[in-house]
Amino acid sequence: MGDGGLGGQALIALAAIGPTHEWGMDSFMNAAAVQRLERYFQQIGEVLGEESRRGSFALYAMGLLGDGERKSVEPLAARACPDPARVDAMHQRLLHFAVDSKWSDRDVRRQAARYALEAMTQ
Repeated sequence: MGDGGLGGQALIALAAIGPTHEWGMDSFMNAAAVQRLERYFQQIGEVLGEESRRGSFALYAMGLLGDGERKSVEPLAARACPDPARVDAMHQRLLHFAVDSKWSDRDVRRQAARYALEAMTQ
């Protein structure tokens, strides 16, 4: 896979949600931090497998990392979706990812721990 594990839908999702400054992250993320975040997303994307899960993960994670005070799925969807008519569909997509999707939270946590340990020991 030439995209390093994110998949086409995830890359489209990241492009659609805009640069880090649109999520209020430019105050604490320089170019190196953005690269590390992209690498982390790629590694988690490999664990998630399916492209739609990768895209949903990217949207969900960026929503959690962004400036908005409310971190529940509905406000994350509203911030992630530039078209107010599509907010409900985005809400359903993120809700499905967080609640109903068939991915292993244990495998995701394990990969996240590997990533953190690697970063701490370099």
